[in-house]
Amino acid sequence: MTNVRFRLEDVLLLLLTVALAAGARVGYLIRYADHAANAGPLLVQDVQPEQEALIGNVKDHRWFGALAPFAAVEERTAHTAPGYPWLLGELNRLPLEPGAMAPLVRWIQCGLGALTAAFYFLFAWRAFRSRLVAVLAGLFCALHPFWIVATAALADSVLASFLLAASVFLGCRGGQVGGALTSLLYGLSLAALALVRAALLPFAVVALLWFLFRCRRLPTGWQASLLAFLGFITGLAPWGLRNYEHFQDAFPIVDTTYLHLWMGNNVQATGGPLSESAMLHALAERRDEDTVSTAQLLAGMDQPQRYRFLAESVVDEVQRDSLATMQRRLWAGLYFVFGEDWFTQRKLWRDAPAAGETEGALVPGWPYPVLLTGSLLVLLVLSLLGWRWTYAWRQEAMPASLAVFWIPLPYLLSHAEALSGPRLPLDGVLLCYSAFALCCLVPGVGRSLREGEPIRPPSGLG
Repeated sequence: MTNVRFRLEDVLLLLLTVALAAGARVGYLIRYADHAANAGPLLVQDVQPEQEALIGNVKDHRWFGALAPFAAVEERTAHTAPGYPWLLGELNRLPLEPGAMAPLVRWIQCGLGALTAAFYFLFAWRAFRSRLVAVLAGLFCALHPFWIVATAALADSVLASFLLAASVFLGCRGGQVGGALTSLLYGLSLAALALVRAALLPFAVVALLWFLFRCRRLPTGWQASLLAFLGFITGLAPWGLRNYEHFQDAFPIVDTTYLHLWMGNNVQATGGPLSESAMLHALAERRDEDTVSTAQLLAGMDQPQRYRFLAESVVDEVQRDSLATMQRRLWAGLYFVFGEDWFTQRKLWRDAPAAGETEGALVPGWPYPVLLTGSLLVLLVLSLLGWRWTYAWRQEAMPASLAVFWIPLPYLLSHAEALSGPRLPLDGVLLCYSAFALCCLVPGVGRSLREGEPIRPPSGLG
């Protein structure tokens, strides 16, 4: 395959991808979400129950606090990633008319969704040296029904998907040509991704380590690696220092690692979400005491100590019943892909008109439920083929390959959710693999794509 140059036609295709992605999301908000006034009739991601309290406390008191799990009263907290609630709390401080903040966030999410499709277009173009793969990847991301529906929800999946797309593209570009600004932005994007969704911190750390290792091959690799490292540390440092100041304990983002491990590893665990009362009951049963005493014990501890207290119970449960532990891991993996509701209600979405915010919303007809189910089926089949066929491009596409393994891992070890929220950011990578698989089926193109000729980095866009 010859060296690919980013030409005027590529720029036009990129702009068309952005326009198509923005148009699809704007159309959904206008038609089904009352011009962005509500969350629409369908949900594909659960919203944190304490998110409203976090946003309100940031807005009114610049205080990141809420009623954390097992706490008796609202407290300064680090039990959840701060990125999304903090941003919404700061937006609430703007001099807006009453009720204008939520529509503003949804319109912003339209723009982020369009840029997400653009980043995957650029990633596919640079990683696979193919305009056809780039166009298909951008098209798939622009019209992905899960992402379109998620645009109307006040949840972190759109922002997390955007930051993952930026990280994957910047890592791919930086690993090929270096660059001071690219490397710095790569480290910052990984830090921002972890701050928006704490479960993606392992991926962020591994992706940074890969980049540092990759920079050994670049002429000015020491500079690129140093800037990426500084960007990552600079992004995480303020929140880590805040946690140390208030809790006298060192943890980068959240203190609830053992809480989530306990949610996925107790006698009542299913691999999906579990209520606080169910977790408390399971803990009390293991300790041979009543639930009230256990609740009082936990409520009397400071927050980091409270969740570390669960560590011994997690280890004991894993050792006591290793078979059940493996079964829960299997269910957690299935729930990560499909969501627990698929196995209990045979639905990949949740109908939202019953919620007060979305009463009276126009319910989509058959296309959206069919598209959600069909797109996930096609996504899983084609992405598996694409992942296998991109072996020859593994060095160029390494950030995406790391995401495929490291993003699901924390959920497999702990628990997934009722809907597709944990999987949604990863869908962009899977869509790129799906586009690659389809291109491999095109006569005259597929063989050269699968063989992956060793070529120089593309000129332009650099």
